[in-house]
This record gives sequence, structure tokens and C-alpha cells, in this order.
Amino acid sequence: MRYPGYADDLQRIHASEVYGIAVFDTAARLTRDADRKRQWLALKALEEQTLARYLAFMRETGGAITEPRFWRQKGLVEGAALGVMPWHLAMTLLRDGTQPFQKTFARLREHADPAHAAFFAYVFAHEKAIEAFAVRELAGQANSLQAVEALLAR
Repeated sequence: MRYPGYADDLQRIHASEVYGIAVFDTAARLTRDADRKRQWLALKALEEQTLARYLAFMRETGGAITEPRFWRQKGLVEGAALGVMPWHLAMTLLRDGTQPFQKTFARLREHADPAHAAFFAYVFAHEKAIEAFAVRELAGQANSLQAVEALLAR
């Protein structure tokens, strides 16, 4: 599983989840629309579930857990913006914001040893679910949280 940049990519999972929890929690607190609040909170729950799985993986594999610096603060600021901006713009930014994380998580998934393949597949799938939510919202499709809810049910 080891490759150049593996430790940084693994740490990126931690940073992503801390960031996402802060973004979605802040956006939920600031939105005035009850349905959108529910959606933000579902995304936050997915990030919390993924963070819990990451921490369990690190404990199981004996990895060092390093709290990501500044990612929570960045999430608070960006979540405040997402919570009050027009929905279409917020969904566009959310969709586009998943791309760098997907690249990292895909690399981890591609290099995963068989014993950890399911974990890294889940990490990648969770980022794809967030993207799918934003894409469905932008298209005005119903049940935009379908992929998110499916992962939360696992």
C-alpha cells in the first residue's frame, strides 16, 4: 500500500472530514430553509461517519493520528458562505470542491491492499455521494440525498 505521498493522502482524509463537518454544520445553522438545513445535516452526518471510520482505521493499523491544522477554521468560514449564498452557486461550489478530494481518495483506493480495500472504497464513495447530491440538486432532481443516505445506512 505504501507509495510516495501515502501518508499525506491518508492525512487528507482526516482533514477532509474535519473540514466537511465544519462546513456542513455551519451552513445548516445559517440557512433559513428547513429542507436545506436537513440536507446540510445529512452531509454532516456522512462526514462524521467517515471520520469515525478513518479514526478506527488508524487505530487498527497503528497509524499516527494528527489533528489537521486550520481545516476546521477554513470549514467554518466556507460553511458560513455556503449557508447564505444562492443555492445554485452553493451547489456548484460543493460539486467542484469534491474534485481534489476525489483525486486523492481514488489514489488511495487504487493502491489499497486487499485487507483495506473496502475502507478506501468507502472513503472514495462518500466523496462521490457528496458530488452526486450537488449534481442532482443542480439538475433539480428529486431525492438528491439518495447516495448519501445509502452510505449512512451502511
